[in-house]
Amino acid sequence: MPSYDYDKLSVPLHYAVPVESRHHPYQRFGDDRIAVTAPLALRRRSAIDVAPLAQSVAPFFQFGARTAVQTASGTVATIFALLSYDRRQKAALYSLRVVNSTNAPAACRVWAVGGDGSASLAYPLPIEVGPFSIQTAEVAIFPKDYRSFERAVVEVIGEGIHCAVEAAAPVTQRKYNGAVLLAVATLAAALVATVTAICYFSLPRISAFVAPPTAATGTTVDAEYTASGIGKLSYFVEGPDGRRTQQGTLSDRSGEIPVAIAASDAPGAYTVRLTMAGPFTSDREVRVLNAVPPKVVNRGAQITDISVTPIVAKPGQAITVAYSAVGESGFVRLLGMDGTVWSQKAFSSSGSTQLTVPPVASSREMRVLLHVTKGRSAAESSAGLVVNVADAPPTVAATQSAPTDNSTSSTNSDPPQAATDPNANGTFQLLSGRAKSGGSIHVQIISPRNGMRISLMDTQSHEITGVNVGSDAQGVTLKAPAVQLATRYIVQASFVDGFGQESIVEPVTVSP
Repeated sequence: MPSYDYDKLSVPLHYAVPVESRHHPYQRFGDDRIAVTAPLALRRRSAIDVAPLAQSVAPFFQFGARTAVQTASGTVATIFALLSYDRRQKAALYSLRVVNSTNAPAACRVWAVGGDGSASLAYPLPIEVGPFSIQTAEVAIFPKDYRSFERAVVEVIGEGIHCAVEAAAPVTQRKYNGAVLLAVATLAAALVATVTAICYFSLPRISAFVAPPTAATGTTVDAEYTASGIGKLSYFVEGPDGRRTQQGTLSDRSGEIPVAIAASDAPGAYTVRLTMAGPFTSDREVRVLNAVPPKVVNRGAQITDISVTPIVAKPGQAITVAYSAVGESGFVRLLGMDGTVWSQKAFSSSGSTQLTVPPVASSREMRVLLHVTKGRSAAESSAGLVVNVADAPPTVAATQSAPTDNSTSSTNSDPPQAATDPNANGTFQLLSGRAKSGGSIHVQIISPRNGMRISLMDTQSHEITGVNVGSDAQGVTLKAPAVQLATRYIVQASFVDGFGQESIVEPVTVSP
């Protein structure tokens, strides 16, 4: 191969590099003395023009897999194309063929062009093509050696010749757009997050399970729960002896589980287990419920209610004493205001006892005393009544002694007392025994009592109106009901003394 004077070429020499290079194994020919490099003068693709063949003096640019340049001294034809890609060496092999039909030598340089238009010398040695000769070579380019690699360009330089032919980069080196990569990454991240969320929320999970720590035996308590995810929800209850007392499945993800505690006099522990089993995992919660026997309240004697029917009776008339009381034994007594016992009968668990009004000579106030005992405890309560002798038979003696049956007091005669006599009642008195329909009933307080209440009652012991009286009250006023006929009512004072609940009554007549 003849030697050439590179100074005659239209490319200035900038620097020389040694022949030794990693590209040497793929170098098939070339001058081993010197390698010529110079910047590649490329114009933008949109600015490349096809000049007529007659312009042989000025440099001529032509891009393509094949190109031919006509000069005054002949023609130079160039073919440059991607041959293959060596995946083991990660090298792109290009085929170069130059036909020089001129009488002047030519030189070829191979460039690697990036996406930003920057060009780097890809083959360290210029490939020389002598006059009237054909040069064929395989050029190896390593794309990973460059920041970006979009295409390979071979530059042919000679007298009156300057052309460039490009070839595509291998498909494996194709760079994707940044926006596309960002969109793909975002889509992948969203897909991963969605799959993660689905997996997380589909896991069986018991978020809440609450049961009372203590319950009385013989009762039923509720254990509340809340669960989520995919799975089968079930429960069972284990008794103090280790046996299952309840079990079942739950279709709702939240609700209540009724837990029945068996009646027993001994304490024990119940175990409630709630399980949610999914396809791959499960969740379980356990609660312990302590069952204790209820406390037995040993109540003593007690009286909750007592009443007398009728509240206004005649001498010799039978009265009924109704009461609600708790006791083992006791008695019911008919007493005068001075404490004389006129009649007495034993306490009845049925809650009702009948007594007979004694044949007294004058109208007066009496009271019925109920006394009950239970163990060492005792309770007493009383209710008042009025004995009216206005219509009593004329044979009734004025001074009849009290009966001696079941009597625990003296047998002295009950002194006659008028219903309106202030001395007959030391607690209160009526200023008038008669009142007008819808008018006022004036009550004077003689001796205030603890927790006293003044009430207007009918003959069936039903309260029509009433007022609580303080310890410093001197009198109260009650409103009389509206009536069309003269009607008898009772003014009753109820209070608590040392013996229990006590009542004192005075009759009053309301006329139209």
